[in-house]
Amino acid sequence: MLDTVSLSGVRNLYPCSFSLGSLNVFYGLNGSGKTSILEAMYLLSTGRSFRTSNVRKMIQDGQSVCTVFTRMSQGQQLGISKNIQGNQSLKRNGVIVSSMSEFASDLPMQLIHPENMDLIESGSKQRRQLLDWLLFYVEPNFYTHWLRYQRALAQRNALLKTETLENAQWQVWEQELSHQALLLHNLRIAVFSEWLTFIQSALELLLPKITIQVDYVAGFDIDINLATQLQESRFKDKQRGFTQVGAHRADLRFKTDMGLAEIILSRGQKKLLVCALKLAQVAFLRHRQKPCMVLLDDLSSELDINARERLLQSLVELEAQVLITTVEANSVWPLLQTFDKRAKLFHVEQGEILLQCG
Repeated sequence: MLDTVSLSGVRNLYPCSFSLGSLNVFYGLNGSGKTSILEAMYLLSTGRSFRTSNVRKMIQDGQSVCTVFTRMSQGQQLGISKNIQGNQSLKRNGVIVSSMSEFASDLPMQLIHPENMDLIESGSKQRRQLLDWLLFYVEPNFYTHWLRYQRALAQRNALLKTETLENAQWQVWEQELSHQALLLHNLRIAVFSEWLTFIQSALELLLPKITIQVDYVAGFDIDINLATQLQESRFKDKQRGFTQVGAHRADLRFKTDMGLAEIILSRGQKKLLVCALKLAQVAFLRHRQKPCMVLLDDLSSELDINARERLLQSLVELEAQVLITTVEANSVWPLLQTFDKRAKLFHVEQGEILLQCG
């Protein structure tokens, strides 16, 4: 759990340090800087922003670098700095860390914000990334196999742009793609099966009146050697310009008793489904002795009072450290205090973070 956080050069936020509790609410008007606090936390965990791919936009005007530093309750210290050229410096207990993947393993964070809500309706990439995020933290070999698969996929896609379909390199990369795809599939299906138990528990609390079936789709026919499928699809893939079957096409599907979830569910229900999926991952990590923070942006958006109460109850039961933003404190704070009197309330006004209660 994070004990203290120090920020400098982050968007419109004043340089500051503040102490966090287990449950933390940041409220303020739109544009006050409350989402920038979550963005800074996310940067510390992932090395990137969830709001922009251009790091310059995250760095405060007139500054050349932004820095996020934290001291954890166990005494560990983590810090990240990003400059306007996009270069970064990572430090753990004062020692430079060269790899973001190694650094990220120290601080899992699950983000729930309005732009996540199209996860149910969007293409498969977001849903696949959701599953793979969990695999990164619970399967030590996953990232290595994922990188090898991506390399083989890039090589095969490059071959699709060549003149011939008879190049000897086809078999080499298709065999490697097939091998890594099967390894990824086996890891994914094992973790998905365990995650599913936590998903059902979360759905029972957040969407108690709706039965939702969640299925994993491999992205290729697992009963036929993928190398054979790739060889047979070379001509069609060449016409399309990309590889159409494989582990990179894996997906999650959601069905209700009345039909597909993306069609049947309301906007608010879809938000609760996304929350259930992500909070189930937090519960999974807790089960594996890997504490995970939750960043929840704009809690009250599209949720009625009953839905907010169920969501807050879920968060409290996870025993995770939670950072929540909202425009109005009254939409969250009274409910939260009924669950935990030790919660902290911060007011964010024109880039200044002020502790009001806790």
